[in-house]
Amino acid sequence: MANDLTTYARAGYDGNDNPHLCTSPAWYAHAFGRYMHDTGRPVPTDVRMGRGDSIRCRDMRFTFTTSAGRVTFIRES
Repeated sequence: MANDLTTYARAGYDGNDNPHLCTSPAWYAHAFGRYMHDTGRPVPTDVRMGRGDSIRCRDMRFTFTTSAGRVTFIRES
Protein backbone atom coordinates (compact mmCIF):
# COMPACT_ATOMS: atom_id res chain seq x y z
CA MET A 1 0.00 0.00 0.00
CA ALA A 2 1.47 3.33 -1.08
CA ASN A 3 0.57 5.29 2.07
CA ASP A 4 1.59 2.58 4.57
CA LEU A 5 4.00 4.11 7.11
CA THR A 6 4.33 1.05 9.34
CA THR A 7 8.02 0.50 8.47
CA TYR A 8 8.90 4.01 9.66
CA ALA A 9 6.84 3.61 12.84
CA ARG A 10 8.52 0.28 13.57
CA ALA A 11 11.96 1.90 13.23
CA GLY A 12 10.94 4.51 15.81
CA TYR A 13 9.51 1.82 18.08
CA ASP A 14 12.83 -0.05 17.85
CA GLY A 15 14.74 3.06 18.99
CA ASN A 16 16.44 3.99 15.72
CA ASP A 17 17.35 7.62 15.01
CA ASN A 18 14.81 9.60 13.00
CA PRO A 19 16.63 10.63 9.79
CA HIS A 20 13.54 11.92 7.97
CA LEU A 21 12.72 15.47 6.98
CA CYS A 22 10.97 17.17 9.90
CA THR A 23 7.18 17.21 9.44
CA SER A 24 7.23 14.68 6.58
CA PRO A 25 4.85 11.71 6.93
CA ALA A 26 7.85 9.43 7.53
CA TRP A 27 9.07 11.71 10.34
CA TYR A 28 5.66 11.69 12.05
CA ALA A 29 5.37 7.92 11.70
CA HIS A 30 8.83 7.41 13.19
CA ALA A 31 8.02 9.75 16.09
CA PHE A 32 4.72 7.94 16.55
CA GLY A 33 6.53 4.60 16.81
CA ARG A 34 8.79 6.07 19.51
CA TYR A 35 5.68 7.37 21.34
CA MET A 36 4.09 3.91 21.20
CA HIS A 37 7.22 2.37 22.70
CA ASP A 38 7.69 5.02 25.38
CA THR A 39 4.07 4.71 26.55
CA GLY A 40 4.20 0.90 26.76
CA ARG A 41 1.87 0.29 23.84
CA PRO A 42 2.17 -2.60 21.39
CA VAL A 43 4.22 -2.51 18.20
CA PRO A 44 2.45 -0.23 15.71
CA THR A 45 0.79 -1.83 12.70
CA ASP A 46 -1.22 -0.45 9.79
CA VAL A 47 0.15 3.08 10.33
CA ARG A 48 -0.97 5.83 7.95
CA MET A 49 -1.58 9.55 7.96
CA GLY A 50 -5.11 10.69 8.70
CA ARG A 51 -6.85 13.89 7.76
CA GLY A 52 -5.49 17.12 9.17
CA ASP A 53 -3.11 16.69 12.08
CA SER A 54 -3.71 13.01 12.73
CA ILE A 55 -2.13 9.62 12.29
CA ARG A 56 -3.89 6.26 12.35
CA CYS A 57 -2.72 2.96 13.77
CA ARG A 58 -5.00 -0.05 13.35
CA ASP A 59 -8.45 1.28 14.30
CA MET A 60 -7.14 4.11 16.51
CA ARG A 61 -6.70 7.77 15.61
CA PHE A 62 -4.15 10.05 17.26
CA THR A 63 -3.94 13.79 16.77
CA PHE A 64 -0.59 15.51 17.03
CA THR A 65 0.86 18.92 17.70
CA THR A 66 4.37 20.04 16.91
CA SER A 67 6.37 22.61 18.86
CA ALA A 68 10.11 23.33 18.67
CA GLY A 69 10.77 20.12 16.73
CA ARG A 70 8.92 17.96 19.27
CA VAL A 71 5.68 16.19 18.59
CA THR A 72 2.92 15.29 21.07
CA PHE A 73 0.30 12.60 20.32
CA ILE A 74 -3.19 12.36 21.86
CA ARG A 75 -5.42 9.33 21.30
CA GLU A 76 -8.79 10.36 19.88
CA SER A 77 -10.48 7.00 19.32
